[in-house]
Amino acid sequence: MPLLSACPLVDQLMTAEEKQPMPPEDTHPELQEEELNVEAELEKLILEDREAEVGTPAGETSAEASPDLNETLKQLQQELEITRQKLKEKEDSYIRLYADFENYRKRTQREQEELSQRERRRFVLEILPVVDSFERAQQQLRIETERERELHNSYQSVYRLLVESLKKMGVSRMKSVGQPFDPSLHEAIARQPSSEYPEDVVVAEYQPGYKLGDVVIRHALVAVSAGSPSPEPSPPDERADAQPEAEGKTAPNS
Repeated sequence: MPLLSACPLVDQLMTAEEKQPMPPEDTHPELQEEELNVEAELEKLILEDREAEVGTPAGETSAEASPDLNETLKQLQQELEITRQKLKEKEDSYIRLYADFENYRKRTQREQEELSQRERRRFVLEILPVVDSFERAQQQLRIETERERELHNSYQSVYRLLVESLKKMGVSRMKSVGQPFDPSLHEAIARQPSSEYPEDVVVAEYQPGYKLGDVVIRHALVAVSAGSPSPEPSPPDERADAQPEAEGKTAPNS
């Protein structure tokens, strides 16, 4: 009794197509022949590959095919070497192009920053005289009436707004009085004796200096101390001066 017939559950699970009998092997002889040819060709390729790896000839047929295979391998190696050389050239070209682009980007960025710095410096130098005028007016104004107080408060609000705008741009005022004289920061227009400050120290500021970031955009006009004033010489003794003069007058009569 067949095995499948002994298992009714298996019979139920099989479809109608699966229950049909298998076709005989010689139903498609052309497919069988093609399959044999493919297998033979595959075996031949495997044999050639093994001979190339091991390096031992396998009969007269493999000996005849070996030169062709070696020639093919040499050609492939040459093509691979050429491809590698081209890839190396492309990589070098890409590296040079990338380096040129980085240099161009950095140079352009630096030029833009320098241009922006110059424009800000020019703008600040045009605004600073206005700030100086506000400060001189503040020093000279004497508030006596309510009208003068209102005027003072109005222009002081404008002055504070202007100063705050300059601070936001990175402008800072330099402190000069009491600092050692520095030619990179100060411009001396006077030198005067001072008992309060030692020599070569700024004693007065006539025009404040300003920086834009870390760059000096206007030097401070200052007066520099010449040191403590020297004591006045004592007046000469009149009697000592008069005695030689008298002696000189009596000498001719003797």
